[in-house]
Amino acid sequence: MEIPHELTDITAPWIDEALGVPGVTAIEVTDIGEGTGIFGQLARVSVTADGDAPSSVVVKLACTEPANLAVAQALGLYQREIAMFEHIVDDAPFRSPTCHLALQDPEGPFALVMEDMSVDYEVGDQVVGATLEQAETIVDAVAGLHAQWWERPELEGFDWLPVPNAPTYLAAVPGIYRAGVPVFVAEWADRVPAAATDLVLQVEPRFEEILDATAGGPRTLIHGDTRLDNFFFPKDGSNEVAFIDFQLALQGRGASDIAYLLMNSVPTEIAADQWENLLRRWLDRLGELGVSGYDLDDAIAHYRTAALYLLSGAMSLIGTFDSGNERGAAMTEAYTLRSLNHVVDIDAGAVL
Repeated sequence: MEIPHELTDITAPWIDEALGVPGVTAIEVTDIGEGTGIFGQLARVSVTADGDAPSSVVVKLACTEPANLAVAQALGLYQREIAMFEHIVDDAPFRSPTCHLALQDPEGPFALVMEDMSVDYEVGDQVVGATLEQAETIVDAVAGLHAQWWERPELEGFDWLPVPNAPTYLAAVPGIYRAGVPVFVAEWADRVPAAATDLVLQVEPRFEEILDATAGGPRTLIHGDTRLDNFFFPKDGSNEVAFIDFQLALQGRGASDIAYLLMNSVPTEIAADQWENLLRRWLDRLGELGVSGYDLDDAIAHYRTAALYLLSGAMSLIGTFDSGNERGAAMTEAYTLRSLNHVVDIDAGAVL
């Protein structure tokens, strides 16, 4: 199949072929991705059909911004998401959208056609930030994924699932971090604690060292992008949180997923007050699911190390990537300010 490059390229015949259910007569494409992510275009496609096609689907395409696309291709993000659907998602201990079609061209074009979950679920809003109850629900769900893959030797057979210090990451991420530092100092330093600026500058010459440290054990399969926009909450009030967006999945330490969630998606005051409680909750849930031999002191050290590395997310948003529209700018602001405050609140510099 030909792969659309832009949302405007999606047609009724293409959706008909993607679904494999003849009879699609008309579609309506609505952009739902602006301001929610940097590596993809996302649309809800309403479907009119004579056959048994769903009334709507979600289509995800590769991004079009040159800088964002170059990083996505260098890190193999599109191939990785397709592989997650092929090898992991069906047996995962969480709800995810059914994937109707997954295509990726080595030259760059990429497409997923997925179930539209908006009828029964509501997506989180990263700009607003997670409530404590939402954060607890996500922590419990992510712990299920971590426990399922904790130190499993099969992970080493997934050559599409890198470790944090894989050569592609070492080639790309330190430069992204360093490109953001002067922008941060010039435009953001007066908006965060002085200790946060000190940490940003301390990390810069040691970024590769920190990156290597995050690649230590114990390893599991981590989502890698546990921000609130990537979680759906059931409208019926149950706790069956659903996961989307697997482009940044890694073999790594599970504490990184918890740090990422609290750094950029939980309001600063809640994160400062509750991070240890939520880390304990994650550990308790791992224990309930059979994980042993991993204590709180190690988890805290790994959480702090991950938080220092994850400052690269804030540096990338302010220094490298195009964040899109007004909502994207608001997300960049929330992400950056929360992250820089959080590394101070948790004394992340203690691991340096």
